Amino acid sequence: MKLTEFDIQMSTASAMRSGVESPSNSDIALAWVRMHRNGLLENCDWEMTKALETGTDATSLKTYRQALRDLPANSTPSLDKNNKLTGVTWPTKPE
Repeated sequence: MKLTEFDIQMSTASAMRSGVESPSNSDIALAWVRMHRNGLLENCDWEMTKALETGTDATSLKTYRQALRDLPANSTPSLDKNNKLTGVTWPTKPE
């Protein structure tokens, strides 16, 4: 996945808000991973709520959400010279 200049600017600002004075390539990549991961979690919130309300087995969705939450700790994100994100294996969302 290639990050746009906007992605890089937003990630740099996010890293700086987190206390990183001069964000490195890895700091910027990690900030982007966290922002993207948070969006993926938000996008499946309603599915989790629906599953819990209807009593549907949500085991695979719970596993996916946990893998997303663990992603920053289980990855070594970086940007290559073309701003392509490396070092991250995104979990597959269940059907």
